[in-house]
Parts: sequence; C-alpha cells; structure tokens
Amino acid sequence: MFENYSEVVVLLVKALQHELTVEEEARVRAWREECEENEALYAKVMSSDFMKMKTEQRERVDAVSAYMQVKKCCKKRLRVRKWRRVSVVAASVLLLWGVWFYSGTEFLPSGDVLTEEGAEIIASGSKAELILSDGECVILGKGQLDSVWMHEGMEVHSTEERVSYVGERQCGEDSLSVELQYNILRVPRGGEYSVVLGDGTLVCLNSESELRYPVRFDGEERQVFLRGEGYFEVTKDPDHPFVVEVENARIEVLGTTFNVCSYEEEERVVTTLVEGMVRLSSENQSVVLIPNEQGILDKEGHLSKMEVDVFPYVAWQKGLFVFQQQPLERVMQVVSRWYDVEIVFRNEKTKKISFTGNMRRYSNFEQTVRMLEKTGGLIFNIEGRTIYITEK
Repeated sequence: MFENYSEVVVLLVKALQHELTVEEEARVRAWREECEENEALYAKVMSSDFMKMKTEQRERVDAVSAYMQVKKCCKKRLRVRKWRRVSVVAASVLLLWGVWFYSGTEFLPSGDVLTEEGAEIIASGSKAELILSDGECVILGKGQLDSVWMHEGMEVHSTEERVSYVGERQCGEDSLSVELQYNILRVPRGGEYSVVLGDGTLVCLNSESELRYPVRFDGEERQVFLRGEGYFEVTKDPDHPFVVEVENARIEVLGTTFNVCSYEEEERVVTTLVEGMVRLSSENQSVVLIPNEQGILDKEGHLSKMEVDVFPYVAWQKGLFVFQQQPLERVMQVVSRWYDVEIVFRNEKTKKISFTGNMRRYSNFEQTVRMLEKTGGLIFNIEGRTIYITEK
C-alpha cells in the first residue's frame, strides 16, 4: 500500500494536525485495517499520553545541536536502513516525531557549516549501530529521534541513549526447536550505548564494544556474547540462568550486577562483581565471585580472584575515569578508546609511570591531558587525533 515508511510518517503527522484530505483519510483507514499492529500503533500515537510525552521531550531538545548532528551524519553518508515489509515499516511510527519536530524548526542557512579545523577533541557520547538478524543496520545515538518498530514479534524502542525490547519471553522445552534470531549492538571508539534485553536485563556498553544477543530468550539459558566492556544488571530468573560468553571465559549468573572487561589488546578477561553471585569459568577451571571480588583470566589461561574496591571498575557508568596506581600505558588505553585518539609514547619508560586520580569522562580531551602533564611530569603534544607523550 505504501512504498516506504516516510509516506506513513507524513500522513500520521497530518492526522495529528487534523489536516488529512478525504482521500488521505481513506488511505490511513485502509492502512489501519491491514493488521492489528497498525491499529494498535495508530491508537498509541493519537493518545493524549503520547502527545504529552513528546511535547515534554521536544521542550528539552536543542534544535540547533540536533540539526548539526544530522548534517554530520549526512556528511558521513550513513546508509539509511530500508524496511522490507509494509507492516514493519508502519511500525516505525515514532519517526513521525522527527517530521513533526522539524516542521516547526527553522534550519540554519546552508552556508553555516562547522569546520573540523582546530576543533576540540571531545568524546561523542551515545552512539552505536544495531545489526538486525536479517543483516540490516540501524544507526543509533545522539541526534536520533525516538522510534518504535516490531522485530521478530518484539516491540523495539530506541532513543538517543538506549534500545529496549518489549514482549513476552518463552523459555522451556516447547521453545527449544525455535531458531534463535540474534541482533548485534556495536559501539565504536568514542561512544557508549545501552540495551534492555527481552528479559528486562540492562546492559551498558563502553567504547569499542559489541554485544550479540537473541531478540527473544527461548531456552533454558539466557545466553549473550560480549566483546569489549559491559556493565550488566541482570533480571532475576533462577530457572533460566543468565550466561555471558566472552573470549575463552563463561560467566554464569542468576540475577546480579557486575562489570566485564575483555578488550583484545588487554589480553585478559576481568569480571568485577557489585551485587549477587557469579561463576567465572574457563576450560576446567572456575571461581565463584561474591560482592567486591574480581575474577581475572589472564593471557596464559590462569584463572584467579581477589578482593577489590569495585568503584574504579564501574565508575565509567558514572561519567568518570578512576585510576589507582595504574601505569600510564593502561591509563592511555582507556582514555584513547573513549576520545578515539591514537597514543604514541616517545620512549618505553613513560609507559610505566604510575598514575592515581579521577577525571571526568565528558571533559574536553585537552583538559584531561593537561591534568596528566601536571601530575606525571609529562608533555603531551596533540597533532590532530594523535597524541605524542614525552618526559619533561
């Protein structure tokens, strides 16, 4: 009926403004009658609660900032995802808020362009790409307007900072024959993003991280696959253990809060427990962690645990870098991932300089390196996105 989702969006915006022609009203009516999903979606958008929520969100949006983000995305030529089925296209309804929002916004003149020459190095914040089970890609993050669509029977909500799955999960023997459909949430350098899985579990991904997870948890275990760093708040379900597979390690939980760090260049898997209890396993070894304990699987395959102060390991969730007697090489690994810069040490000695301190993740990068210069007796030369470190 509709060739693409934009036709649905435009007509629903006109419906909100009571500007439909007789012919357009007939088209919208026919679309609503195509399936129950379309009718439910129409009712949701036209509700007073929806209107109130969107109006409040609109008041909080910086229109100029949003516009510049859109321009930036266009310059990068990000491919806009094409919807294959009309019923799924229609379900991407909340994109209409973008049309409604910008229809009342005065854009900047075409000649006003921000150049990157002399630009400050600032972390991008919320950004990610969602690879759906059919291979299609959705760009997520700052500048994105709220959207909702149906995928594999689940209602998917996405905002600037989070994507959430809403629906009923079926676990048990009857569902074992159902092939799991996996999505991949991929966060680039300089970004962060969160996902609420189908069971209600919250996973926050740090820079340069990836989570592969089923759209629905169908089976005895709730299994996901992590690369990089993630902070988990697992929904309790003793009958269906939650399992995180990472490199050569396996983390089993029933309901708990923990952080997992497994970047390839760090050559180890570090699991830090905040609440509950987890089992960290590798081959024929395993350790059980209780709150304020950390399990480490090193590059030689040795598994160990120790008691720690958990805050430095989860502080990134609070917008902080927290380092306690860490070598500068480790500090700059973390910092460079977040700001998406390359680090060059002029000599090996500087890599081993110990650093202790707290820094804000969202500060300008130059402020961060000036702080490191003062505390470590170092000189940082910034050339583009490459940082050269030497001793004073």
